[in-house]
Amino acid sequence: MRGPDAGHAMDEVALRLRLGLIAVVALLSVAACFAIWLAVSHLAQRIARVSDEDHQRASTRATAEAMGSLQHQREAALAGTARMLQSAGSDEERAQRFTVLASGLSTVFSASFLIDALGQPLGRADEHGVQLMPALGAMDDRTYFQEVMRTRKLVLSQPLAGRNTGRASIVMALPVMDGTRPVGVLAGVLRLDSGDIGRMAVGRLPGAVRVVTDEHGQILSHDGGLALQRLPLSREPRFAEAFEEWRAQGRPRSTEGFVTVAGGQVVAAVAVAETPWLIWQARPVSGLQGVLDDELEHTLQWAIGAVLVAGLLGCSWIAWRLRPLGRLVHRVQRLTAPAADPRPDLGWPNSPGELGQLSALLRLWATEQAGLASAHAEIQTRLRAVLAAAPVGVAFVREGVVELASAECCRLFGNDAPQMVGRAAQELFEEPDGAQRFQQAARGAAALGVPYGGDWRLRRSDGLGFWANLRSRPVDWDDLSLGEIWTVADVTEQKLVRQRLEWQSRHDPLTGAANRMFFDQRIARVMGNRELFSPAVLIFIDLDHFKPINDTAGHLAGDEVLKQVVHAIAAQSRSGDLVVRLGGDEFALLLEQCSGMAAMAVAQRIRAAIQDIGVPWEEQELRVGASIGVAELTAEIRTAQDWVAAADAACYAAKTSGRNQVQMSPPRVVLR
Repeated sequence: MRGPDAGHAMDEVALRLRLGLIAVVALLSVAACFAIWLAVSHLAQRIARVSDEDHQRASTRATAEAMGSLQHQREAALAGTARMLQSAGSDEERAQRFTVLASGLSTVFSASFLIDALGQPLGRADEHGVQLMPALGAMDDRTYFQEVMRTRKLVLSQPLAGRNTGRASIVMALPVMDGTRPVGVLAGVLRLDSGDIGRMAVGRLPGAVRVVTDEHGQILSHDGGLALQRLPLSREPRFAEAFEEWRAQGRPRSTEGFVTVAGGQVVAAVAVAETPWLIWQARPVSGLQGVLDDELEHTLQWAIGAVLVAGLLGCSWIAWRLRPLGRLVHRVQRLTAPAADPRPDLGWPNSPGELGQLSALLRLWATEQAGLASAHAEIQTRLRAVLAAAPVGVAFVREGVVELASAECCRLFGNDAPQMVGRAAQELFEEPDGAQRFQQAARGAAALGVPYGGDWRLRRSDGLGFWANLRSRPVDWDDLSLGEIWTVADVTEQKLVRQRLEWQSRHDPLTGAANRMFFDQRIARVMGNRELFSPAVLIFIDLDHFKPINDTAGHLAGDEVLKQVVHAIAAQSRSGDLVVRLGGDEFALLLEQCSGMAAMAVAQRIRAAIQDIGVPWEEQELRVGASIGVAELTAEIRTAQDWVAAADAACYAAKTSGRNQVQMSPPRVVLR
């Protein structure tokens, strides 16, 4: 270590050198300030009126306001049409009325369509005309449809591909209400390839490029055409640096606008009110130079010349004052050469005065650095040995980059050590935001003074994913910026075993339907949050004439019939509905977000589908029927037991009324 005397000597040398350079710095500062003052005094009046950033901000804000106004027109058109449709008494009447009203939507949408409450299309209008009952397939799996039916409010979808055309579009959807009950969804289509979103000429500056993106930076519209749509804005060279700066500032969505100069462009971004979209506009910085005239250029030349002359004079004086140090430079260069200096304590000049003191200090420093380098190399050797012998993957990660990795860690990710070191942590996760969510969890645990551990989906270098138990521990609990130690263990097999056991605990092993335990959990969930899942209906199904099949054809035949019955029930249900085998030949169907009348129609389809089942077995065809009870979740039903009892009672009423029937609870009309 450096002693106290060496420290004082170094301070004295630094003070003398600092005092010797003060005069030069002062001379250069005075000359530079005079030149800058001279230039600014001539440029102030002209530069005061050059504000390209303000122009960009105003232009982009005007476009955002125009787009927001157009969105209000689209919302108003949808709302007005929905009000005209809600007075219709049936889906058929609404579909007929839609064919008349669709022309009003064509002025603001590329296409529009009407869907009933179950997701079945009733009508569609596009450039080919208006169609009733178009063959588009059920749309109940579309996220925007589910969101509208749940919230009963206007929904603006993410970009998605058309079911039939495959064309990328954004859908605006609004519920058609009958009182407080949604009876359908009215939707308008904005096609990305038709330029519906970015067709705005308001406020564009000469030479500017305009882009529309979503909140994640995906390009929805670009002046350059379709080739750049659906790409991230980070891949557009004119916007890439500004986009990264926007993300670093927390993705601001102010309607006042975000403005920056990056990548040779003046870039502005403004959020479109009440939408997830942003307007981006870029214009080359070179446009600012057009406002400068010859007089300003001459003034700048004189100012720059004055600074250069002052700088040359100052540099010459410094070189003359410090020329004794030239002999010391050659010795210092040996310390910074790629090859290690074998004798750092030899070869230093012995000069009197300040140069001698500096030479002695550098010699002492070089000797200490050589000792530190030797100790560091020894520590690195030991660390590599520990990492090579570790039975689990071990990595050192700092600022989101892998800096060290054990042999087992490299094997888990399919990399060798040179490939693994330097990889971004986010590349190790299968999900795009996996690294960010993991870091949040790890820092939350570190704030409590405990390590973090959990199961995460990671990705090998060949793209294959695997489950891993990933643990993180800070190198220093008081300074998290020093990095973390990660340990990685492959738990894919254990995860699959747990998932398989969990599935088996919830499902009937014969038919694959949900079992009674899973059924009770779902019923409890619906009862605990009625506002979210209502309207809801419970259907009980009891097979008719099933016992004779077991008695005459045997249990194997009966098992095959039960499997066919579950297939028939599932075929008439939605993908999110729960099909349950309660036991023996008794089944249940839980319908969430479904009215009683719609459930009666489903029950009738199930009864007909079960009646149509014919299982060939030893030169005979096995057939069964079904007695079905339907119980809607009403205000009178207070507990899950009450609901189950109501459905069971309705099923019993259907059975005692002659079998092969559907009965609503409380008993109303027997439907055949």
